[in-house]
Amino acid sequence: MLQQLRENSKYILWIVVVGIVVWFGSQGFTALVRQLRGETRGPERGMIGRVDDTQIRYQDFADAYRQRVAQYAERTGGAEITDSTAEALREETWNSLLADVLINNQLERLGIDVSNQQVFDVLWNNPPEYVYRSPSFQTEDGQFDFDAYHREIQLHPERWEGIAQMYRESLRRQMLQQEVTAGAFVTDNEVWTEFNARNEKVRVTYAQLDPRTLGFQGFTPTEDEARAYFDLHRAEYEEPATAVLSFVTLSKAATDLDEEDARVRLMDIADAVRHGEDFADLASMYTEDPGSRESGGDLGWFDRTRMVDEFTEVAFSLNPGDVSDPFRTQFGYHIIMVEETRGSGDAKEVKARHILIRVQPSEETLAEIEEAAVAIRDAANESSLAEAAAADGFTVESTGPFPREGFVPRIGNARPLVRAAFEGEVGAIFGPYETPEGFYVLELEALHESRLPTYDDLSEGLADPTMQHPAMIALVEQRQADAAAVKADEMAAAVASGQPLETAAEAAGFTVRTTDLFSRRDYVPAIGRANEFFGVSFGLRVGETSGAFTADDPPRYYVVRAEEHVAPDQQQFGTEREQLRAEMLQNERIELFAAWLEGLKEQARIDDFRDLYF
Repeated sequence: MLQQLRENSKYILWIVVVGIVVWFGSQGFTALVRQLRGETRGPERGMIGRVDDTQIRYQDFADAYRQRVAQYAERTGGAEITDSTAEALREETWNSLLADVLINNQLERLGIDVSNQQVFDVLWNNPPEYVYRSPSFQTEDGQFDFDAYHREIQLHPERWEGIAQMYRESLRRQMLQQEVTAGAFVTDNEVWTEFNARNEKVRVTYAQLDPRTLGFQGFTPTEDEARAYFDLHRAEYEEPATAVLSFVTLSKAATDLDEEDARVRLMDIADAVRHGEDFADLASMYTEDPGSRESGGDLGWFDRTRMVDEFTEVAFSLNPGDVSDPFRTQFGYHIIMVEETRGSGDAKEVKARHILIRVQPSEETLAEIEEAAVAIRDAANESSLAEAAAADGFTVESTGPFPREGFVPRIGNARPLVRAAFEGEVGAIFGPYETPEGFYVLELEALHESRLPTYDDLSEGLADPTMQHPAMIALVEQRQADAAAVKADEMAAAVASGQPLETAAEAAGFTVRTTDLFSRRDYVPAIGRANEFFGVSFGLRVGETSGAFTADDPPRYYVVRAEEHVAPDQQQFGTEREQLRAEMLQNERIELFAAWLEGLKEQARIDDFRDLYF
């Protein structure tokens, strides 16, 4: 087919896909958890899940997860990834891979495919975004050069096979989605209801009282009252069962050989550029910098203050057209190609592209680290973790106590460790357990059963038990809420008897504010979105004042007066109706497809082995 493309590339493009599956996994702890779980359909080595007979490999999951982490870092400007964020990203990754398998299985079952001509037409007329923005395909006036793009496809069709395959899969999925969502429709009444929710608006003045602003005076209970409250609510103060693990960490540190491998890979790429290969094309294929991959490694213009010192030193030593040898920064190994320079001295700027290869432990390195962890585990089973660790020069650390529902301190979200700890016996050795950071060998140090503490137990360690005891605080909050409710009712009654809202609110200690116009779909500062406040506000006539009500959690108390009511514009509805219908229809299709996919999940036999890894 590629020969046909070369002969008649305006009409046919054939796709060749090569899949690479990386063998990966950990055996020791997997066997332990499978025994605890009683698995009868256990995973093969390196498998993280299975949908019917289709395997989901751990390496595929890890690669997709790393990509999500990189995207998250790019969206948030490098914000720290907490344990809860990492868990959410892993869940998103799992659901995405699961959906891919289910959809692909359905595509095969239904025999949905597209012709080579369809794929070629899309590729011919719709360049990928990174190509569209590439300077290699720009005219002098900054427009995309379709002639150059078409020549490149004709001259080097093999370079476009991967892109064409992505287009093929996208087209197949579009056909499947069209088939699944063919029954989607939106009625005229639904369109009007949504238009009304977006365009009917009110402006209100409201009095608000947060019970917590009432302070403690007059609400602080005696110790006898707090003890009585505690006795009635003692079950709420139950302390959960906890476990404590001792552990040794073997970090996933790259070796000198791993460093050399990254450097040699970049040296080969640099040599290819010097022999005529396009730097931007190679950067799009090889760079591990997500921020510049789609733009072919383009960094734009930068001065001496923007980059880390090592990068700046190399970039400003090159002449336009030069390609650097590989060099190291805190991010990994780089090569740079300088395209232009301008200015001089401290005002000099460089326009350059780069390719980044991160330094990561190889599969061989990881295998060696895991073997070392297994050796420590075996030695610990013969003596203790402390003795085995000391013999190899490792330090034993402690997690401290953690509950059954919690994450493992100093390790993170590790459901298999939590399960193994609470189902094991003190002194049991676990591991090796793997995380993205390293391998762990662990010993169950202690187990503590759940208990109902006494009032005095909760007083221990408090600097001022009179004010800080949990029962004292809870009783104060209850009394504050009761007092705020009385104040709100009194204020509403005063307004009902003819007093202005502002006067009654000031006397009762409420804060008074007036909103801007808002719709049922808007977010109102200091109020939130779509809560009881909205229902009351849209139910009032202009000039009418509500009774007292609560919204939010913890509750705040309100009295609201309607100031302005803007009805939706019928003429505007006539103008925007079909556009809104199209938007709602698209959302309806998304919901239909999601429901269809959920149905596939319920029917499929899904094995989730994530507990063996996280």
